[in-house]
Amino acid sequence: MDFKPLVRFQDVHLRYGNGPDVLHQVNLTLEPGSFHFMVGPSGAGKSSLLRLMYLAHRPTTGRLSLFGRDVSQLDRKETSMLRRRIGIIFQDFRLLDHLTALENVALPLTITGMPLEKVRRNVSELLSWVGLADNLDSKPPTLSGGQQQRVAIARAVIGRPSLLLADEPTGNLDDKIAERLLFLFEELNKRGTTIVVASHNEALVNRFNHPVFKIINGEVRLIRSAPVIEQNTESGAA
Repeated sequence: MDFKPLVRFQDVHLRYGNGPDVLHQVNLTLEPGSFHFMVGPSGAGKSSLLRLMYLAHRPTTGRLSLFGRDVSQLDRKETSMLRRRIGIIFQDFRLLDHLTALENVALPLTITGMPLEKVRRNVSELLSWVGLADNLDSKPPTLSGGQQQRVAIARAVIGRPSLLLADEPTGNLDDKIAERLLFLFEELNKRGTTIVVASHNEALVNRFNHPVFKIINGEVRLIRSAPVIEQNTESGAA
């Protein structure tokens, strides 16, 4: 079988306009079903790396492939179709103020044609899980920053995307809620979703046993590998 990584960067550089490289010679491969953290200080390039994976930007030079497709070859329709397989949590939430929390989270399901009763049930259960059972009918302007962040997270994961990109998803949350949401990401990962979480909170990241990349001066470096999993080798093979 011809294995194709879910995400592959090959000598990718990114710069905005005539400025210096924001990302420099990125070589990175993410396998389907993997879970990775991206750490580094503010301004290091974490958000830019996620924007490349979300197809909000194209590499200045180098090659980026998603789901086995070279992104430079995608037309607008193909780009839109690939984005439907990606869930993203933005730092600025991007909620629709005229919709309730439930309606915001329901958007990825309603566009698929799922029956409204099933949509409401699934969304209500997820919002309850993230601690917003009493805020289903609240609109974003009436919610705190942390509550809005949880709505944005619920919206990103409700459709069980193939790839979830989370840009500082725990930035406005206390440690207890932050850990709970990362456990939610782990459950989603166990069901097959590839997870990439960008965070400057290395103490929180170190509580979880997943590979960690660090962005330093625009370069992406692996600083912690995946844990070694013992396997049963009693196969009789030479």
